[in-house]
Amino acid sequence: MGFRVGLSADLDNGVGGFSWGQISIETLAPLPWEFLPASGPQFTPESVKGFDAVAFAGPGVVPGSFGAPEDSPIMISRFGVGYDNIDLAECTRAGVALTITPDGSKKPVATAALTLVLSTMHNLLAKNHLAKTSQWDKRLSGLGQGLNTKTVATIGLGNISTEFFRLIAPFDCTRIAYDPWKTQAEADVHDVRLVELPQLFAQADVVVVLAALTPETKHLVGAEQLKLMKKTAILINISRGPIVDEKALIEALQSHTLAGAGLDVFETEPPAPDNPLLSMPQVVAIPHNLAWTDELALGMGRSAFTSITSISKGIVPEYVVNKDVLSTPQFLRKLEKWKV
Repeated sequence: MGFRVGLSADLDNGVGGFSWGQISIETLAPLPWEFLPASGPQFTPESVKGFDAVAFAGPGVVPGSFGAPEDSPIMISRFGVGYDNIDLAECTRAGVALTITPDGSKKPVATAALTLVLSTMHNLLAKNHLAKTSQWDKRLSGLGQGLNTKTVATIGLGNISTEFFRLIAPFDCTRIAYDPWKTQAEADVHDVRLVELPQLFAQADVVVVLAALTPETKHLVGAEQLKLMKKTAILINISRGPIVDEKALIEALQSHTLAGAGLDVFETEPPAPDNPLLSMPQVVAIPHNLAWTDELALGMGRSAFTSITSISKGIVPEYVVNKDVLSTPQFLRKLEKWKV
């Protein structure tokens, strides 16, 4: 029996196409594929049984999402780079490798980060409101800030952060970052100076959160850190909402100890309609989709499907998250089946 590929139901637009538009489905050729049955917010053993690999966007993995290893896929391929709703231990138990798509997400997400920085600094939404409500006499209110000469910081110095720094190369900025997993030699390649977290918040005019959500990074940005920031500084979060203590952020913005924020993500999604962040003129709020473009869809699809075609030939793909699974008997038995 041939290698069978499933696509999660949330990738189906219901009318014969894909919810993400063009997703480089041709990359899978000649492998056959079909949509999985809808399984709710998490995969279930029944939803993935019989499939050798699954490409997916939204569903999570919890204990019990997979059955016996022999009844579970050899791999699931995430559209995106976040995996905070994926129980890696459950994947490894069932001999399931999880891959992500950093190569397909890097440029679109970095571009979105820069878009959010510039929109927030230039008070784009407030100025748009003035134009649409014919308040031209108020054009001098809320002039905004330019990016040149500013100190720009990222929390995290992974591939999206380094691409973001590449994009701001034409601007005359000082570039700093916090990443305990990187060395200064690695940062030097990108003309970035590594600093400790307190230094970062005290020195930066712009702080861009580009870290993964882990138990260690939850509320990494809280009241203590926000108090260190300049009153003219802005905070950008395009990573995961819970990295920022939202209550502390609201208080900082209400007390004007922080000039503004650009948020593509929230601590709870969707946020409550009465969340103060949604009504603050100095906040650019986006419903976790700023990077969702045709470029992102094509890139994520190409990356996810390339991983699947590799594993279908018995070749371990590049972007496996739970690398410990690769040496387990339950994974190796499945891999051996597909070696050419």
